[in-house]
Amino acid sequence: MMKKSLVAVAVMAVSGMASAQSTVTIYGLIDAYFGSVKSGTLTQTVVNSGGLQSSRFGFKGTEDLGGGLKANFVLEAGFNVDTGASRAYDNPYTNAATTAMFGRQTFVGLSGGFGEVKLGKMWTPFDEVKGSGAAGFDANVFAPATNVWSSNSYSDLPGNAIYYSTPNFSGFSAAVMHSFGENKTATVGAGSISSMNVAYSAGPLAAALSYQTQKSTGAVAATKYTQLNGSYDLGVVKLLGAYGTTKNQSSPVTTLAQEKTKEYQLGLDFPVSSTFTLSGGYARSKGTRAAGASELKRTGYGIAGLYAMSKRTNLYAGYQNAKETAAGLADRKDSTVGVGVRHTF
Repeated sequence: MMKKSLVAVAVMAVSGMASAQSTVTIYGLIDAYFGSVKSGTLTQTVVNSGGLQSSRFGFKGTEDLGGGLKANFVLEAGFNVDTGASRAYDNPYTNAATTAMFGRQTFVGLSGGFGEVKLGKMWTPFDEVKGSGAAGFDANVFAPATNVWSSNSYSDLPGNAIYYSTPNFSGFSAAVMHSFGENKTATVGAGSISSMNVAYSAGPLAAALSYQTQKSTGAVAATKYTQLNGSYDLGVVKLLGAYGTTKNQSSPVTTLAQEKTKEYQLGLDFPVSSTFTLSGGYARSKGTRAAGASELKRTGYGIAGLYAMSKRTNLYAGYQNAKETAAGLADRKDSTVGVGVRHTF
Protein backbone atom coordinates (compact mmCIF):
# COMPACT_ATOMS: atom_id res chain seq x y z
CA MET A 1 0.00 0.00 0.00
CA MET A 2 2.88 2.33 0.88
CA LYS A 3 4.51 1.70 -2.52
CA LYS A 4 1.27 2.56 -4.36
CA SER A 5 0.95 5.80 -2.41
CA LEU A 6 4.51 6.78 -3.26
CA VAL A 7 3.92 6.04 -6.95
CA ALA A 8 0.73 8.16 -6.93
CA VAL A 9 2.57 11.03 -5.28
CA ALA A 10 5.38 10.78 -7.84
CA VAL A 11 2.92 10.80 -10.76
CA MET A 12 1.12 13.83 -9.34
CA ALA A 13 4.43 15.64 -8.87
CA VAL A 14 5.55 14.97 -12.43
CA SER A 15 2.11 16.00 -13.74
CA GLY A 16 2.31 19.23 -11.75
CA MET A 17 5.76 20.00 -13.15
CA ALA A 18 4.53 19.42 -16.71
CA SER A 19 1.53 21.68 -16.28
CA ALA A 20 3.70 24.39 -14.71
CA GLN A 21 5.94 24.34 -17.79
CA SER A 22 3.08 24.72 -20.27
CA THR A 23 0.35 27.38 -20.27
CA VAL A 24 -2.63 28.18 -22.48
CA THR A 25 -4.52 31.47 -22.16
CA ILE A 26 -7.88 32.58 -23.54
CA TYR A 27 -7.95 36.33 -24.18
CA GLY A 28 -9.90 38.94 -26.08
CA LEU A 29 -11.04 42.50 -26.66
CA ILE A 30 -14.58 43.79 -27.33
CA ASP A 31 -15.00 47.33 -28.67
CA ALA A 32 -18.12 49.07 -30.02
CA TYR A 33 -19.20 52.69 -30.53
CA PHE A 34 -22.31 54.71 -31.36
CA GLY A 35 -21.97 57.72 -33.64
CA SER A 36 -22.23 59.37 -37.02
CA VAL A 37 -20.08 58.61 -40.07
CA LYS A 38 -19.79 60.85 -43.13
CA SER A 39 -18.32 59.29 -46.28
CA GLY A 40 -18.24 61.73 -49.17
CA THR A 41 -21.80 63.06 -49.52
CA LEU A 42 -23.41 60.31 -47.40
CA THR A 43 -23.94 60.71 -43.63
CA GLN A 44 -25.18 57.79 -41.56
CA THR A 45 -25.91 57.07 -37.88
CA VAL A 46 -24.21 53.85 -36.84
CA VAL A 47 -23.43 51.36 -34.13
CA ASN A 48 -20.06 50.00 -35.28
CA SER A 49 -17.43 47.63 -34.00
CA GLY A 50 -13.88 48.73 -33.22
CA GLY A 51 -13.83 52.47 -32.56
CA LEU A 52 -10.41 52.20 -30.92
CA GLN A 53 -9.33 48.65 -31.72
CA SER A 54 -10.71 45.74 -33.69
CA SER A 55 -12.62 43.23 -31.57
CA ARG A 56 -11.04 39.80 -31.24
CA PHE A 57 -10.64 36.66 -29.15
CA GLY A 58 -7.93 34.08 -29.17
CA PHE A 59 -5.83 31.36 -27.61
CA LYS A 60 -2.14 31.68 -26.89
CA GLY A 61 0.18 29.20 -25.32
CA THR A 62 3.78 28.57 -24.44
CA GLU A 63 5.77 25.53 -23.37
CA ASP A 64 9.10 25.68 -21.58
CA LEU A 65 11.43 23.29 -23.42
CA GLY A 66 14.36 23.89 -21.11
CA GLY A 67 17.60 25.79 -21.54
CA GLY A 68 15.72 29.05 -22.12
CA LEU A 69 13.97 27.64 -25.22
CA LYS A 70 10.17 27.97 -25.52
CA ALA A 71 7.55 26.83 -28.02
CA ASN A 72 4.78 29.39 -28.66
CA PHE A 73 1.51 29.55 -30.57
CA VAL A 74 -1.34 32.01 -31.19
CA LEU A 75 -4.80 31.47 -32.73
CA GLU A 76 -6.69 34.76 -32.99
CA ALA A 77 -10.08 35.52 -34.57
CA GLY A 78 -11.61 38.90 -35.42
CA PHE A 79 -15.32 39.69 -35.25
CA ASN A 80 -17.75 42.60 -35.44
CA VAL A 81 -19.58 43.37 -32.18
CA ASP A 82 -22.49 45.09 -33.94
CA THR A 83 -23.42 42.04 -36.04
CA GLY A 84 -21.62 39.10 -34.45
CA ALA A 85 -20.14 38.19 -37.83
CA SER A 86 -16.52 37.25 -38.41
CA ARG A 87 -14.55 40.25 -39.54
CA ALA A 88 -13.49 40.16 -43.19
CA TYR A 89 -9.81 40.57 -44.07
CA ASP A 90 -8.55 41.07 -47.61
CA ASN A 91 -6.15 38.57 -49.14
CA PRO A 92 -3.24 40.85 -50.21
CA TYR A 93 -2.54 38.75 -53.29
CA THR A 94 -6.11 38.54 -54.66
CA ASN A 95 -7.88 41.47 -52.88
CA ALA A 96 -10.67 39.00 -52.09
CA ALA A 97 -12.29 39.31 -48.65
CA THR A 98 -11.88 36.33 -46.35
CA THR A 99 -13.68 35.51 -43.10
CA ALA A 100 -11.33 32.72 -42.05
CA MET A 101 -12.03 31.44 -38.54
CA PHE A 102 -8.68 32.69 -37.25
CA GLY A 103 -8.24 35.55 -39.72
CA ARG A 104 -6.13 37.78 -37.49
CA GLN A 105 -3.23 35.60 -36.40
CA THR A 106 -2.29 31.93 -36.62
CA PHE A 107 1.32 31.06 -35.94
CA VAL A 108 3.63 28.66 -34.17
CA GLY A 109 7.26 29.24 -33.33
CA LEU A 110 10.23 29.11 -31.00
CA SER A 111 11.82 31.75 -28.78
CA GLY A 112 14.93 31.95 -26.65
CA GLY A 113 18.17 33.84 -26.23
CA PHE A 114 18.42 34.11 -30.04
CA GLY A 115 15.11 36.01 -30.29
CA GLU A 116 11.91 34.59 -31.79
CA VAL A 117 11.00 32.75 -34.99
CA LYS A 118 7.36 32.41 -36.12
CA LEU A 119 5.70 30.58 -39.02
CA GLY A 120 2.17 31.33 -40.24
CA LYS A 121 0.06 34.50 -40.26
CA MET A 122 1.16 37.41 -38.08
CA TRP A 123 1.48 41.21 -38.02
CA THR A 124 4.24 42.56 -40.25
CA PRO A 125 7.21 44.32 -38.59
CA PHE A 126 6.06 47.51 -40.37
CA ASP A 127 2.67 47.27 -38.68
CA GLU A 128 4.14 46.46 -35.26
CA VAL A 129 5.76 49.88 -34.90
CA LYS A 130 3.65 52.03 -37.24
CA GLY A 131 1.25 53.30 -34.58
CA SER A 132 3.91 54.29 -32.04
CA GLY A 133 3.96 57.87 -33.35
CA ALA A 134 0.19 58.25 -33.83
CA ALA A 135 -2.17 60.48 -31.86
CA GLY A 136 -5.79 59.65 -31.11
CA PHE A 137 -4.56 56.45 -29.41
CA ASP A 138 -3.75 55.13 -32.92
CA ALA A 139 -7.48 54.38 -33.03
CA ASN A 140 -9.22 52.68 -35.93
CA VAL A 141 -11.37 55.76 -36.61
CA PHE A 142 -10.11 58.74 -34.53
CA ALA A 143 -6.42 58.83 -35.47
CA PRO A 144 -5.51 61.98 -37.48
CA ALA A 145 -4.13 59.89 -40.38
CA THR A 146 -7.37 57.92 -40.93
CA ASN A 147 -8.44 58.44 -44.60
CA VAL A 148 -5.37 60.66 -45.02
CA TRP A 149 -2.25 58.53 -45.20
CA SER A 150 -1.76 56.27 -48.23
CA SER A 151 0.44 54.01 -46.12
CA ASN A 152 -2.62 53.11 -44.01
CA SER A 153 -3.68 50.77 -46.82
CA TYR A 154 -0.62 48.53 -46.55
CA SER A 155 -1.05 44.78 -45.98
CA ASP A 156 -0.71 44.14 -42.25
CA LEU A 157 -1.52 40.38 -42.05
CA PRO A 158 -0.37 38.72 -45.27
CA GLY A 159 0.02 35.09 -44.10
CA ASN A 160 2.24 32.35 -45.59
CA ALA A 161 5.03 34.09 -43.69
CA ILE A 162 8.26 33.48 -41.84
CA TYR A 163 9.18 36.04 -39.16
CA TYR A 164 12.24 36.70 -36.98
CA SER A 165 12.75 39.25 -34.20
CA THR A 166 15.93 39.88 -32.25
CA PRO A 167 16.28 40.03 -28.48
CA ASN A 168 16.30 43.49 -26.89
CA PHE A 169 19.82 44.94 -26.73
CA SER A 170 19.85 47.87 -24.28
CA GLY A 171 16.63 49.23 -25.78
CA PHE A 172 17.39 48.31 -29.42
CA SER A 173 15.50 45.61 -31.32
CA ALA A 174 14.76 44.60 -34.92
CA ALA A 175 12.44 42.31 -36.86
CA VAL A 176 12.14 40.98 -40.42
CA MET A 177 9.41 39.03 -42.20
CA HIS A 178 8.77 37.59 -45.66
CA SER A 179 5.39 36.43 -46.97
CA PHE A 180 5.27 34.04 -49.93
CA GLY A 181 2.41 34.75 -52.32
CA GLU A 182 2.04 31.09 -53.33
CA ASN A 183 0.06 32.31 -56.35
CA LYS A 184 2.53 31.46 -59.10
CA THR A 185 1.11 30.39 -62.46
CA ALA A 186 2.68 29.03 -65.63
CA THR A 187 3.06 32.57 -66.98
CA VAL A 188 3.22 34.87 -63.91
CA GLY A 189 5.55 34.73 -60.93
CA ALA A 190 4.26 34.68 -57.36
CA GLY A 191 3.71 37.83 -55.37
CA SER A 192 5.49 38.60 -52.11
CA ILE A 193 5.56 40.92 -49.11
CA SER A 194 8.75 41.78 -47.23
CA SER A 195 8.84 43.90 -44.09
CA MET A 196 11.35 45.05 -41.47
CA ASN A 197 11.81 47.42 -38.55
CA VAL A 198 14.54 48.73 -36.28
CA ALA A 199 13.32 50.19 -33.01
CA TYR A 200 14.63 51.84 -29.84
CA SER A 201 12.76 52.30 -26.58
CA ALA A 202 14.28 53.35 -23.27
CA GLY A 203 13.10 55.82 -20.67
CA PRO A 204 10.97 58.61 -22.14
CA LEU A 205 12.18 58.13 -25.73
CA ALA A 206 10.88 55.68 -28.35
CA ALA A 207 11.70 55.66 -32.07
CA ALA A 208 11.36 53.25 -34.98
CA LEU A 209 12.27 53.02 -38.66
CA SER A 210 10.22 50.60 -40.74
CA TYR A 211 10.04 49.51 -44.38
CA GLN A 212 7.70 47.26 -46.35
CA THR A 213 7.48 46.26 -50.00
CA GLN A 214 4.61 44.28 -51.50
CA LYS A 215 3.29 43.10 -54.85
CA SER A 216 0.25 40.98 -55.66
CA THR A 217 2.06 39.04 -58.43
CA GLY A 218 5.52 38.94 -59.92
CA ALA A 219 4.21 40.87 -62.93
CA VAL A 220 3.32 44.12 -61.12
CA ALA A 221 5.47 46.90 -59.71
CA ALA A 222 6.02 46.69 -55.97
CA THR A 223 4.40 49.21 -53.66
CA LYS A 224 6.94 50.48 -51.15
CA TYR A 225 6.34 52.01 -47.72
CA THR A 226 8.86 53.72 -45.46
CA GLN A 227 8.11 55.32 -42.09
CA LEU A 228 10.06 56.97 -39.28
CA ASN A 229 8.15 57.63 -36.07
CA GLY A 230 8.78 58.38 -32.45
CA SER A 231 7.55 59.70 -29.14
CA TYR A 232 8.96 61.50 -26.11
CA ASP A 233 7.24 61.44 -22.73
CA LEU A 234 7.68 64.69 -20.81
CA GLY A 235 5.47 63.47 -17.99
CA VAL A 236 2.87 66.22 -18.23
CA VAL A 237 2.47 65.49 -21.94
CA LYS A 238 3.70 62.92 -24.46
CA LEU A 239 4.87 64.23 -27.86
CA LEU A 240 4.16 62.11 -30.94
CA GLY A 241 5.35 62.33 -34.54
CA ALA A 242 5.73 60.32 -37.73
CA TYR A 243 6.96 60.82 -41.30
CA GLY A 244 6.47 58.40 -44.16
CA THR A 245 6.66 57.90 -47.91
CA THR A 246 4.92 55.54 -50.32
CA LYS A 247 5.62 54.69 -53.95
CA ASN A 248 3.13 53.29 -56.50
CA GLN A 249 0.16 53.59 -54.14
CA SER A 250 -3.42 54.86 -54.57
CA SER A 251 -5.56 57.14 -52.41
CA PRO A 252 -7.01 55.43 -49.31
CA VAL A 253 -10.53 56.80 -50.03
CA THR A 254 -10.63 57.09 -53.84
CA THR A 255 -9.05 55.17 -56.72
CA LEU A 256 -6.84 58.05 -57.85
CA ALA A 257 -3.36 56.67 -58.60
CA GLN A 258 -0.24 58.25 -57.15
CA GLU A 259 3.38 57.76 -58.14
CA LYS A 260 4.80 58.83 -54.77
CA THR A 261 3.38 60.23 -51.54
CA LYS A 262 5.00 62.08 -48.66
CA GLU A 263 3.06 62.26 -45.40
CA TYR A 264 3.43 63.22 -41.77
CA GLN A 265 1.48 63.59 -38.55
CA LEU A 266 2.07 65.42 -35.26
CA GLY A 267 0.21 64.97 -32.00
CA LEU A 268 0.27 64.63 -28.24
CA ASP A 269 -1.18 62.62 -25.39
CA PHE A 270 -2.22 64.67 -22.37
CA PRO A 271 -2.96 62.75 -19.13
CA VAL A 272 -5.56 64.96 -17.47
CA SER A 273 -5.70 62.60 -14.46
CA SER A 274 -4.72 59.07 -13.52
CA THR A 275 -7.88 57.79 -15.23
CA PHE A 276 -8.50 60.23 -18.10
CA THR A 277 -6.29 61.01 -21.12
CA LEU A 278 -6.81 63.32 -24.09
CA SER A 279 -5.04 62.67 -27.39
CA GLY A 280 -5.12 64.68 -30.60
CA GLY A 281 -3.15 65.63 -33.66
CA TYR A 282 -2.89 66.70 -37.29
CA ALA A 283 -1.95 64.68 -40.40
CA ARG A 284 -1.09 65.63 -43.97
CA SER A 285 -0.35 63.76 -47.20
CA LYS A 286 0.79 65.03 -50.59
CA GLY A 287 0.98 62.75 -53.61
CA THR A 288 2.54 63.27 -57.04
CA ARG A 289 0.59 61.62 -59.84
CA ALA A 290 1.13 60.63 -63.46
CA ALA A 291 2.44 63.27 -65.86
CA GLY A 292 -0.18 65.96 -66.52
CA ALA A 293 -2.30 65.08 -63.48
CA SER A 294 -2.67 67.46 -60.54
CA GLU A 295 -1.21 66.77 -57.11
CA LEU A 296 -3.41 64.94 -54.64
CA LYS A 297 -3.51 66.51 -51.18
CA ARG A 298 -5.16 65.23 -48.02
CA THR A 299 -5.32 66.69 -44.52
CA GLY A 300 -6.92 65.43 -41.34
CA TYR A 301 -7.18 65.95 -37.64
CA GLY A 302 -8.50 63.87 -34.78
CA ILE A 303 -9.09 64.16 -31.06
CA ALA A 304 -10.20 61.53 -28.56
CA GLY A 305 -10.65 61.11 -24.84
CA LEU A 306 -10.14 57.85 -22.96
CA TYR A 307 -11.49 57.21 -19.47
CA ALA A 308 -10.38 54.13 -17.50
CA MET A 309 -13.28 52.76 -15.46
CA SER A 310 -11.03 49.85 -14.44
CA LYS A 311 -7.92 48.06 -15.68
CA ARG A 312 -10.01 46.25 -18.29
CA THR A 313 -12.88 48.61 -19.17
CA ASN A 314 -12.61 52.01 -20.89
CA LEU A 315 -15.08 54.62 -22.09
CA TYR A 316 -14.02 56.79 -25.03
CA ALA A 317 -15.25 59.57 -27.30
CA GLY A 318 -13.68 61.12 -30.36
CA TYR A 319 -13.93 63.07 -33.59
CA GLN A 320 -11.94 62.72 -36.81
CA ASN A 321 -12.11 64.76 -40.03
CA ALA A 322 -10.33 64.22 -43.35
CA LYS A 323 -10.32 66.16 -46.63
CA GLU A 324 -8.96 65.22 -50.07
CA THR A 325 -8.36 67.80 -52.83
CA ALA A 326 -7.00 67.75 -56.37
CA ALA A 327 -7.13 70.53 -58.97
CA GLY A 328 -10.03 70.05 -61.37
CA LEU A 329 -11.80 67.57 -59.11
CA ALA A 330 -14.45 68.04 -56.43
CA ASP A 331 -13.21 68.02 -52.84
CA ARG A 332 -14.01 64.94 -50.77
CA LYS A 333 -14.69 65.08 -47.02
CA ASP A 334 -14.96 62.22 -44.54
CA SER A 335 -15.58 62.38 -40.79
CA THR A 336 -16.54 60.27 -37.78
CA VAL A 337 -17.85 61.26 -34.35
CA GLY A 338 -18.72 58.70 -31.71
CA VAL A 339 -18.70 57.40 -28.14
CA GLY A 340 -17.92 53.85 -27.18
CA VAL A 341 -16.81 51.14 -24.76
CA ARG A 342 -13.74 48.89 -24.88
CA HIS A 343 -13.37 45.84 -22.63
CA THR A 344 -10.48 43.38 -22.50
CA PHE A 345 -10.37 39.92 -20.96
